[in-house]
Amino acid sequence: MGIRRGLEEFDRRRFMQMAAATGVGVAATTCFPDEYIQALNAAPSASPAGVKLLQAACPYCGVGCGTLIKVEDGKVVGMVPDKKHPTNKGIQCIKGLNAHEPIYKDRLLKVLVRKEMSDPLKGHISSTKGRFDDDVFVEMPYDEAEELVADKIAEIIKAKGGNSIALTGSGQLTMEAQWIENLLMKGIIQSNSIEANARMCMTSAVTGYFHSYGSDAPPTSYEDIEEADFITFWGHNAREAHPILFWRVADHKQKNDIPTLVSDPRRTGTVIGLEDINPRNSHHFATLNGDISYLNAIAHALITKYPDACMPESWLAENVEGYQDYITGIRERYSPEQVVERLKLLDRGRVTVEQIEKVARLWAAASVKGRQRGRGGVQTFWGIIRSIKIKRQRAMARVAFDHHNGTDQSSATLVKLQQ
Repeated sequence: MGIRRGLEEFDRRRFMQMAAATGVGVAATTCFPDEYIQALNAAPSASPAGVKLLQAACPYCGVGCGTLIKVEDGKVVGMVPDKKHPTNKGIQCIKGLNAHEPIYKDRLLKVLVRKEMSDPLKGHISSTKGRFDDDVFVEMPYDEAEELVADKIAEIIKAKGGNSIALTGSGQLTMEAQWIENLLMKGIIQSNSIEANARMCMTSAVTGYFHSYGSDAPPTSYEDIEEADFITFWGHNAREAHPILFWRVADHKQKNDIPTLVSDPRRTGTVIGLEDINPRNSHHFATLNGDISYLNAIAHALITKYPDACMPESWLAENVEGYQDYITGIRERYSPEQVVERLKLLDRGRVTVEQIEKVARLWAAASVKGRQRGRGGVQTFWGIIRSIKIKRQRAMARVAFDHHNGTDQSSATLVKLQQ
């Protein structure tokens, strides 16, 4: 069977069959084998002469998986997970495996120009705006369409200035494409009106990182997952949004029986998947909007019951501004009992004092264990900025954030409390 024909027949059924047959994945994981495919099984037959495999990064969620673009006769025909890549280690989710489809499927092959165009300088809005029927467009040679666009841009710049031209990009662009965009907008058009989802979705997060840590640099790596003694997710359905990250956590949980916590109002795939591995040590805070309050309640329990899991006073005084006010506020307003009472109308008792205290006990035990062996501790996905400062660590809580492009959850936080 030829490569092209094989890929055309590579449907979901075949994907599931192959994945189930592998039985291995990240570090020989047996977790959820029907959700991924291994590199060795991505191409069932040997690649014939003339087929190239080109290294690339998967363009989807932002975990940063290594992928190989399969090219035959100058055409992209498939994707293969890169077994040498340190992030996904030779497995890939179904989104990444089908990343080549948009290149050709439903792609415009001719330039189409709207017959009745809007004119922003005259205030005219096309009566066909929002319609995409064939009869509202006319085909035009590429060079003519290019001239038309250039003339319109020049006309607007002449009337309104360079900043009247805006460009919205994406974090999925390559560095080279972003360089060309900036050269065009800032160097030629002389416009500062350039924006991207990559910046919009990170604005609040990075501001918080700078405010709390003084830097947005990511000092941790995915390898820290396999060192963690307790992993928590806050408002982050990793199984759906960032599958490779979830599989690595699930694999580590299965092999080492570590406790996990998911804070999410829904019973997401992440919640269910971790419970499927071990319901005994898989915890779920079913809170609608109480994440920060519950984090503060955990901090209260750590401060009052597990001081050995907290940073020494001398370290806090030297490295953390305002920590005394924070601890005072936690002691006065965020006991588990106070938080549960405050959120009873919102969460209707779905999170209890006993749950908070149990999670705090696990958190403290993981922190102490990590300190004793010089590695490990607690990892948190998706966003603690303040409360981690009081938890014991070798230095300041190390923060790494990934930019997850093309998803509704476009940024994630990985916090490593390294002992």
